[in-house]
Amino acid sequence: MSRRRAPIASLVAIVAIGMGFVMAALSLPIDDFWLTIASGRAIAAGADLTRPIDFSWTAHVPDALNPQWGAQILMGAHGSLVIALVFNSLLIAAGLVLTLVRTARRSPPTPTAIAMLLVLAALAPHVLARAQSFSLALFPAALLLLEIGRGRWWLPPAFAVLVAAWANLHGAFPIAILAAFAWLVGSAVERRDGTAVYAATLALALVAPLANPVGFDLVGYALSQPASDLIRSISVEWQPSWPWVPVATPFWVLLGFIFIGRLTRLRPVPLNELLLLVLLAGLAVTGIRHIPWFILASAPVIAGDLDAWLTRSPRLQRALGTVGPGLVGSLRPLLIGLVILAAGIQIIRPGLPQAVGRLTPDEPVSLVDRLDRELPDDCCAPVFDEQVWGGYLAYRLADRLETAMDGRIEIRSRETWSTYFAVLHGEDDPAAVLGGSGVEWALVRNDRIELLTALDAAGWEVVERTAQGVLLRAP
Repeated sequence: MSRRRAPIASLVAIVAIGMGFVMAALSLPIDDFWLTIASGRAIAAGADLTRPIDFSWTAHVPDALNPQWGAQILMGAHGSLVIALVFNSLLIAAGLVLTLVRTARRSPPTPTAIAMLLVLAALAPHVLARAQSFSLALFPAALLLLEIGRGRWWLPPAFAVLVAAWANLHGAFPIAILAAFAWLVGSAVERRDGTAVYAATLALALVAPLANPVGFDLVGYALSQPASDLIRSISVEWQPSWPWVPVATPFWVLLGFIFIGRLTRLRPVPLNELLLLVLLAGLAVTGIRHIPWFILASAPVIAGDLDAWLTRSPRLQRALGTVGPGLVGSLRPLLIGLVILAAGIQIIRPGLPQAVGRLTPDEPVSLVDRLDRELPDDCCAPVFDEQVWGGYLAYRLADRLETAMDGRIEIRSRETWSTYFAVLHGEDDPAAVLGGSGVEWALVRNDRIELLTALDAAGWEVVERTAQGVLLRAP
């Protein structure tokens, strides 16, 4: 391709990189983020890191696990919201930079920049402040290790260390094993050098996750999550990625682009990479939660297809030009500056206006402030709450209240969830159920009309109402 610099190509590169770091800097904290920090604080105070942290008055199933204890310690044990935000932004930034490096190693700057724009557009709805950010960083790192480690003795132990660390941080570590399997199959079928090293890499990767406090139980947990009917019935992100679901539509667009590229033979793709994309696409179709892995893995293939397409279109190629001799190298000062900025914004983010800082747009902050003023200083008042507010309540007031539910779906039985939803929907005399459990407070959305009507009839007092919900006190 032409080495002539062109304003359009440079602008595309800067916009792509800038978009990524804006996402990293202002990633939206969801309830899991607050729960992670609260859990880290509890572990630092002596809680058992292998079992669910006891924030709730509803019962846990026997032998439930706490699979993200490492992420909880790193993001919450220090007790600092700013450190947790910085940590999260650096993890997302690392994942984006590693994906950019993987893509730039194989394609010229212009198609790399355009591919990164497409990838970021598809990835944006999934980039959130939560423990999953560890996987967003570790998955591109795993792929880069497999790419540069072919035939090298250090790959199996290095990959095993990465997988072992990942298993103690977040439950998505099986996709690293999936990647090692794809690389082994590709190397064996294509009879390339390094097959023995990839075989050793896969063997160690299968064993590495056992280096955790609960051993085989963690592996069973990670493999059973996507197949759990309970989880899929409650959590939207574990449900199928239908094309008409807005957060899934960009994934289908990228999948279609890659599929067309294979039909038209735009650019040959190594078997290992093609196999991995097929496996990840299958996972992504079954659950929205798996879409980011396909998007991150597909970036080099998308860039390669774009490069072939531009080569067939000399006029468009000349119009775009290129960014320079190397996208990563030519923009390294910008990359470093944006990484620093993405972390630096987090220091001032808690003090920014909510519309700018985007820290708690989905949390009932003013209602929790009122509850903070009303609660006694001792522990622990039972509160009936919306599931998606449980983590924030634990983050704010874990030493003074007990929630009904939070984002940990798998730690409670189907019967417990059925009772919870029956109360939430105002069924089966909710006032009597809550009274029997000693619940003194309710914090729910305004549209829970049946529940609010039943509680009002039973004499519950509305303490405060806002646009986000209503706080009630038992008679």
